[in-house]
Amino acid sequence: MADEVSFVEGQAEDAQGIVQLIQKLESETTSIEFDDAISKLSLEQIGENLNLIQQSPLNFLLIAKLGETPIGIVTLIETDEVKHRAELGVGVLKDYWHNGIGTMLVDEALYWAKQFSWLEQVWLAVLDNNQYAIQIYQNLGFQTKTPPTMDGQGRQIIKMELSLT
Repeated sequence: MADEVSFVEGQAEDAQGIVQLIQKLESETTSIEFDDAISKLSLEQIGENLNLIQQSPLNFLLIAKLGETPIGIVTLIETDEVKHRAELGVGVLKDYWHNGIGTMLVDEALYWAKQFSWLEQVWLAVLDNNQYAIQIYQNLGFQTKTPPTMDGQGRQIIKMELSLT
């Protein structure tokens, strides 16, 4: 049924949809940033990277789809191989905010991290004025470990962490 949201790991054939999703997310909000390198990759290269992510015990990508259309994404990207740390990133299209999709994406990523990965810690950065997201992260067990910092755009950023061990 096209009205149901499904959650699937990103595969090579999802490359175009993921690129379009990222472009739309970046146009809808300033609270999410993707690596600029993505825009320099071909769809074939993105597909190859998606296949590599699926095989990795330290990286994860899950897409929320409404029918065949991607409407949300969550990633765990390894940031410290020695300490087995990964950064969590999540984005949901504005039309679907406050429907539990972001929470479900994060919850699924954390389940994967706890059950199937080599990760020991997940961390994230969130704007301090995004109280809705901060509450969700706290409800999922994330804790703030350091005072907020200022980013390059003059915004207050809160770093939160979750230990998986």
